[in-house]
Amino acid sequence: MKENKLLSPAAIFLLGVNSIIGSGIFLLSGKIYEDAGIWSLLAILCAGLSIFVIAFAYANMSKIYSKNGGAFVYAKETFGRFPGFIVGMVTWLLGTVTLATEVSALLTAMKMILPNLNSRLIGIIIILALGIISYFGSSIIAGLDNLTSFVKIVLVLVFIFTCLWLVRGLNFSSPNLLTASSANLGGFKGFLSAYGTVFFFFTGFSFLPVNAEKMKNPAKNLPKMMSLVMLTCLAVYLIIQTITIGALGPELTKTLVPAATAFSKIVGSIGIPLFVVGICCSIFGVIVATTFNTPTILASLAQAHEDVPMFVSKNNRFGTPTWAIILTTVCGIALFLSGNYVFLSGLTVFMSFVQYLSTGLANIKKKFLLIGIGSVLFSLVLLTSFTLSVLILGLGILILLVMIYFVVKLDDDEREKWLKEHQEKSKGADVNTVKRL
Repeated sequence: MKENKLLSPAAIFLLGVNSIIGSGIFLLSGKIYEDAGIWSLLAILCAGLSIFVIAFAYANMSKIYSKNGGAFVYAKETFGRFPGFIVGMVTWLLGTVTLATEVSALLTAMKMILPNLNSRLIGIIIILALGIISYFGSSIIAGLDNLTSFVKIVLVLVFIFTCLWLVRGLNFSSPNLLTASSANLGGFKGFLSAYGTVFFFFTGFSFLPVNAEKMKNPAKNLPKMMSLVMLTCLAVYLIIQTITIGALGPELTKTLVPAATAFSKIVGSIGIPLFVVGICCSIFGVIVATTFNTPTILASLAQAHEDVPMFVSKNNRFGTPTWAIILTTVCGIALFLSGNYVFLSGLTVFMSFVQYLSTGLANIKKKFLLIGIGSVLFSLVLLTSFTLSVLILGLGILILLVMIYFVVKLDDDEREKWLKEHQEKSKGADVNTVKRL
């Protein structure tokens, strides 16, 4: 049997950059500017440094637990089965919310050139279609991921080198943050809102430890590459936001895709559709990868980590987990219909908040006190940035997960009995197969 090729440090770096740089900086730069004005740059810097501390918390735990799973492995191994189940399900839901958010992002970008688009209907069709495709499996995902990574890198470089010349110092004139602001919220409240929104730009980093076993020497390479990835993405976000503010100024809040509007000032009216198509290609790659990867998280909870009913992990004849795909698709559609892109991006950050908090607490338990306390504090600050609707839905989901745990979980004796019966059936099937041969 051919041994699976492990990811090199360079491959980990590219995977991390592609996982993190998504729709946020292209579609939400106007939102954070509306909230905090030019202080949105400070919000990006502060959020980036906060995430950097949280990433170190993940890196510490990856040295101890170098297997697949990320935050939910850390929670289960450190605090036990119940916290592991909650964080594990939140990890799956993070992927599901990301799917809904990126579909919403795709349609938001498309509205820049197709304003009369029926977003809800098309969004449902996209999620359903990808769910059906994922049922049959696919061998094109790796190639598509590489293609979208290339498109994303080209987009960023083209934007920076073409729009840098549009920057005007006058567009950085703004009243003091703590006294007044021309922004929508203004003041410290606006800054906190922008700070929380920027966390969405970085949420993809938490998926890196989920694939730890696919990496060469994860205990050594994962922490190093996570640090390099975070610094790279932070620099890219600061550069893009600086150029966008400098090129558009107050006009930044009046466009769905600010980067496309800035690009059009260089190449003319054709610039908007060209740039939007590039963004859509990049976002669609994230959507496809998320559609295929998220069900495996749920299946892993049932199979490898034994936290949900085992039938969820059962593969069909194409080698994909049927029930995990169905649950991911249904939940993805429900979440997509629950709100717009800005709301869903906030819900994504809430799901990430649960992971960050649990990983920070795990660090404290394992005596990594400084990083652990820092991660917990930065995570708790996020609570001040969530809207009431995000808090209500997010807390409601957590309460529902607690109820589900006590309804569907099997005690140890029942689980052992189930596993024994399953193994006997498998052996019987193997014997029958041999007889037929």
